[in-house]
Amino acid sequence: METIEHLRLLFDYDDWANRRMIAALRETTSDRSLQILAHVLITKQEYFDRLAGRDSTGFDFWPPLAIDECEQLFRSTQEQYSLLLDGANDDLLDRTASYKTSEGIPYENSYRELLTHVLFHSSIHRGNIVLKMREEGLEPPKIDYIVYLRETDNG
Repeated sequence: METIEHLRLLFDYDDWANRRMIAALRETTSDRSLQILAHVLITKQEYFDRLAGRDSTGFDFWPPLAIDECEQLFRSTQEQYSLLLDGANDDLLDRTASYKTSEGIPYENSYRELLTHVLFHSSIHRGNIVLKMREEGLEPPKIDYIVYLRETDNG
């Protein structure tokens, strides 16, 4: 399997897991979990903007979003990444993106590095949500990668 194909699969998993989180948080009153989910989604959007060369200086990665706003943001970023990856080949992954952090510090990374970061970042924070939900006595959704593979045609 080529790297781009593998990244497509991982972004499909990321979307699946985020959909499950949104559905679970619709059924709770876990404000902290919702705040973390908003962070996951806004960060995913911001990294897409960085890939597109847009400046991140001063960006707020912790906005207060309602669940409907999270779902809307999820849908728009899902579409953006799908369009980017669906038409891509492995050559795209070696392309360099120049961007500035929210502190205005300039960096350059390959698309491969930034796309991988987006996936790991989302996974880390979904784990935070699962932990927070358990601490609050709530049942978090099953979002393990292996569950995704078992429940979809990708396994």
